[in-house]
Amino acid sequence: MTSQNIILYSLTTCGFCSNIKKMLDDLKVSFTLIQADELDGDEKKQVMKALRKVNPKCSFPTVVVGDEVVIGYKVQEIKEKIGIRTEVDELYDMLKKVNEPKGYYLNGNREKTFELLRGLITNKKRYGYMACPCRLGSGERDNDRDIICPCTYREPDVKEFGSCYCSLYVSADWYTGKIDRVEVPERRPPELYDFD
Repeated sequence: MTSQNIILYSLTTCGFCSNIKKMLDDLKVSFTLIQADELDGDEKKQVMKALRKVNPKCSFPTVVVGDEVVIGYKVQEIKEKIGIRTEVDELYDMLKKVNEPKGYYLNGNREKTFELLRGLITNKKRYGYMACPCRLGSGERDNDRDIICPCTYREPDVKEFGSCYCSLYVSADWYTGKIDRVEVPERRPPELYDFD
């Protein structure tokens, strides 16, 4: 983990800023929080001048880790700059190793991919198995067998559209942009959500 100075330029009204603050708090990372909208006069001018030096657009959130800057809601990039690995990183490495030889690639948008993986981990803690993060699990393994990741719909989705429903898994052509990226329709029959 880095021992570099970390600064979060934030707004109290910004949900993305609040989420990054929560992540840093949860990871027990020491950082300086600057809530720009709570400042007045010269103090606000000085903060905005400092922010403009690292982020000319002065957008929020902006995180400075030493002399590196992460602009926007990029949780995974912030973690990587700080030098923190968590269970989601281990899951990413394992899924990549197991699935790429089979022709299933993890989405190249790392932030989206890691959000989906965090959803899988949440569902594993909630249900005891990794139900698809884009579908409602029942909490009954037998009812959810078709949506335990990788779901039974992954293969036909990737074959037809180049991506699974939540776009965690994609084909090589989708990954490299050789095919159009289209919305994948839901294949799961709605009656499977009739929980009794």
